[in-house]
Amino acid sequence: MLAGRAAGVAVLLTPAGAVAGVDVRGAPVGTRELDLLDPSTLVRRVHAVVLGGPSAVDGVVRWLAERGHGFPVGTRPFEVVPIVPAAEALDLPPADGYSVCASAVPLDVPALALIGSTAAGLVVVDADLDPAECRRVAMSAHDAFARTGVTVPATVFAVATGRPTATPLNDLCTTATTALHHAVLEPPRVSNLQVPRVER
Repeated sequence: MLAGRAAGVAVLLTPAGAVAGVDVRGAPVGTRELDLLDPSTLVRRVHAVVLGGPSAVDGVVRWLAERGHGFPVGTRPFEVVPIVPAAEALDLPPADGYSVCASAVPLDVPALALIGSTAAGLVVVDADLDPAECRRVAMSAHDAFARTGVTVPATVFAVATGRPTATPLNDLCTTATTALHHAVLEPPRVSNLQVPRVER
């Protein structure tokens, strides 16, 4: 997994695909492809998650498609449709998602958050989860916004690394909530995502 961030956008790249879940509270304004994360759908993996607006998402989709990462829709290598769910923190500046992807670094941060007149958050858990379990983690992590006094409508994603760690789901939920809480209080600098990992 790779992560990139600029003013107004944060991107998690999972080119090989990763299981994800989402929890939305309030009106889901500025969102994309959230329905695909419902456990009842046939889409089992995402290729990126974007905290940002349409211009950022379009750039991420283009970056992935140019490299052949996505859901196959034909027989040729680049006949793919990247699955990129997103949620925007309204009132933040637009950003170039393509450039953010080009400068992404190996993930070394357990959570990201953007807050405007809406909020968007993302947590990564080191586990092999199914979509329903990822959704449960996202629901728990959402409590971090309430703990920090963020009361605007918010969307929280949870993404699993796919590594079988045998960590109980309840422990993953607690860790995810703590990680997002830290991300809200102490966001990483735009130029550097190398922040300490929350121990699991």
